[in-house]
Amino acid sequence: MPTFAPAALALDLVVAGPERLIFDQRTQACDASDLPDAPARAFRDAQGQMVLFAPNFRNRAFVGPDIDHLARDCAVRFAAKGKANPQLLDDRTWLHAFHTRDGVNVFALASASFIPYRHGTVCAAGPARTDCWRNGLVALVSHDGGRSFTNSAPPPKHALMPPPEAYSAQVKNPAGFISATNIVPFKGDLYSIVWRRDANARQSRNCLVRARGGNTDHWEVLTNGGFAALADRMADGWHVRTTDCDRIGPRGLPAIRGLVLHPATGTFVAVFQHRRRGPDGTAEAGFFTVQSQDLISWSQPRLLLPVALRGDREAEGARAGYPSLIDDTSADRDFGTVGETADLLFVRFLTQTNGGRVRTLRALVAVPLKLVP
Repeated sequence: MPTFAPAALALDLVVAGPERLIFDQRTQACDASDLPDAPARAFRDAQGQMVLFAPNFRNRAFVGPDIDHLARDCAVRFAAKGKANPQLLDDRTWLHAFHTRDGVNVFALASASFIPYRHGTVCAAGPARTDCWRNGLVALVSHDGGRSFTNSAPPPKHALMPPPEAYSAQVKNPAGFISATNIVPFKGDLYSIVWRRDANARQSRNCLVRARGGNTDHWEVLTNGGFAALADRMADGWHVRTTDCDRIGPRGLPAIRGLVLHPATGTFVAVFQHRRRGPDGTAEAGFFTVQSQDLISWSQPRLLLPVALRGDREAEGARAGYPSLIDDTSADRDFGTVGETADLLFVRFLTQTNGGRVRTLRALVAVPLKLVP
């Protein structure tokens, strides 16, 4: 496993203005299930339009020329089949990452789950709704510019990063691949950082995967200090070579949610939500960034935007989560690169009280950033 050597900071990321509201569930939702439940991701279609997802399990998109002129499309572009078989990973699925060369044919990584409580399946390991969830990353494809997606193979062969072990009601947090960042181009290859949860929380980690030469039918993973075959797409679906991976970044780094490359300095910037004790011992919570020149060694976390996070019980008012970075002027169709400016997009959780009942609704917001070498 590679050792961690802190990387130097090549960029200053500075908040450059107030946040803007992109989507408000209270007034713009298509139905009760229409809410942002994943980091914002986008690609540019063949008509030059930005297609942006921050989806729930019914995956809907926003479409428009840029972040500030997006229109909600209520069509469900993908939904899993709600299957009760934990081995299929076809219960609920969230789109997480996209790659397209032409804006018509789109490859997608998605987080797929089997959710026991939805099917009356007993989780002996714990009573919470999230206990015993089985998670993996699956591949989807679109051939109509992202208007509809299908599984790249019949489940469970659509999984290129499946859970390492079979489902068990005795394991509260089973090992599995939970999330993927957006896909970023670098030296002709495509990269993403994925979060591998382990039943032993201390072993959970960020892992680096890549598609050599941009071929999304063949993926490699950093393991044992070098890249090795991860999964290959064959006629009958994905043939998985390994489910192991090295940790990148320092131990204790939480799941990285967004990743971009700043070509002018050759610097990768990753964003995530985090809580820690600051240099003076005071508690810090909010969205943090780390930087790297090689995607393996990363700088120490730096606070970008202090904000109360989802799960901060002591905090009052709105909370936040699911950060990502997008430059809507990027020349990359997958919005994997940034220039002098970008937006930090994230989800705000809004508490609404009606007749004594407390309901949490959500909004998608954007905060402008400047990137200064």
